Amino acid sequence: MTNRYDKIPDYKVIKSAMQQELTDKQIEYVKSEIETAALSNDDKAYVDLISFNPNQKRKLGQILKEKGYQLEEESNWSLLIDLKASVVRFKQL
Repeated sequence: MTNRYDKIPDYKVIKSAMQQELTDKQIEYVKSEIETAALSNDDKAYVDLISFNPNQKRKLGQILKEKGYQLEEESNWSLLIDLKASVVRFKQL
C-alpha cells in the first residue's frame, strides 16, 4: 500500500521546477499552438501563460524572438504571436 503522503512533492522537486526555464510540457504546448494556428491559416497564435512562472514567461518571449517570431501582444496572462511578420536579423561576418 502506498503512503497517501507520497502525493505531496518533495521540496527539492518544486524548487527545481520553479528555477527551470521551460518544462517539456510547456514547450510542447507552445509548439502545438503555433502549428495549429499555421495549419488553420491563422495570422496569429494565442498562447495562454497561466501555468508559466515569471522566469518562464520571460524565457519564452526571448526564445520566440530569437527564432524570428514577432510578438504582437504580451501580457502576464498570454502572448499573441504574429505568424505573418518575421523579425529579420543580420549576422556579422
